[in-house]
Amino acid sequence: MSESSARSARRALVAIALCAAAAGGPALADTVVLRNGDRLSGTIRHLSPDKLTLSTRWGGEIAIDRAEVASFSTDGPVPWSPQWGGEPRRATFGTAPAPGVVTIDEGDGPRQVPMSRVALLKPTPQETENGVARKGRVTFSTGWSEGNSDSQRIWGEADLAARARDWRYDLGLKLRRESDGGQTTADRWLATGNYDRFVTETRFRYLRGSLERDRFKDLTLRSAAGGGYGVQMIDTERTQLSVRGGLDLVDENRIATPDDTHPAAGWGVDFKHRIGFASAEMFHDQQGFWNLEDTGQMTVRSRTGLRLPVRAGITASLQVNLDWEREPSPGRRSTDTTWLLGLGYQW
Repeated sequence: MSESSARSARRALVAIALCAAAAGGPALADTVVLRNGDRLSGTIRHLSPDKLTLSTRWGGEIAIDRAEVASFSTDGPVPWSPQWGGEPRRATFGTAPAPGVVTIDEGDGPRQVPMSRVALLKPTPQETENGVARKGRVTFSTGWSEGNSDSQRIWGEADLAARARDWRYDLGLKLRRESDGGQTTADRWLATGNYDRFVTETRFRYLRGSLERDRFKDLTLRSAAGGGYGVQMIDTERTQLSVRGGLDLVDENRIATPDDTHPAAGWGVDFKHRIGFASAEMFHDQQGFWNLEDTGQMTVRSRTGLRLPVRAGITASLQVNLDWEREPSPGRRSTDTTWLLGLGYQW
């Protein structure tokens, strides 16, 4: 065979191989078989005692009630645990003909086991015995002008959170300072902290506290501390929503009006939702205090916005901070609204 003929033969073989690969079966993927006979393909993100979360090309991330799952398979070894809080092991799973049964292979040969023996698939750190998941975020924005008008603006936020199997905490700090023509026009800081202790997988008791200074709202220092009961209504990789309510003791040191200490009905809302196509995150968190001695007084502070990942942990954010008092000090307005555009880093 001539050299040119050999080259032609090699090209033909490569072309045949590529066509065979393209025409072959679909790429390996996890499979979920439902009790009604439907088969869903994608990537299993998580299996808990209540839900199976499957990421698909056609429907994004979907949550399936575990009671509706007849069997499932994985395209390779994945971490799993036979009990909540146990140390994870690794195995490859396959479907079984009988509903409520899976095939498991930990390297010593496949065997069929009831699905009830698989408590967790791809467990999160907080679902293991000693695991703790930590994350933090710092966001900063500044601006200034010189010339016919001189102004400066500094705003910053920092958040630190940790979650274990039975507890979690959140710490936050906000700073805002603005000046115009050498005169300070905004001077505020707020520090907050929450500690949650889970009594079930979705319900928790909490303690919380905060310290706030804002002399333009007539506050030398406002401190609040309290506790109560909360519910984690949604807790998936994509969406988290928790609500809480209880009692707080609020102590206010004022500049121009009398100081005050009073009990308050307190509440909180924390919501996050990841937009799959842009990897962006919508968020809203809120804290409220309703004076139980003077029910005309109520205080609400919240932040709402959107975070967009830029690169390697760097994020851009657009948010609005809203602080509202039903009965502000004389000469002050009820609502403070701040629109913010900043850059941050998260880990």
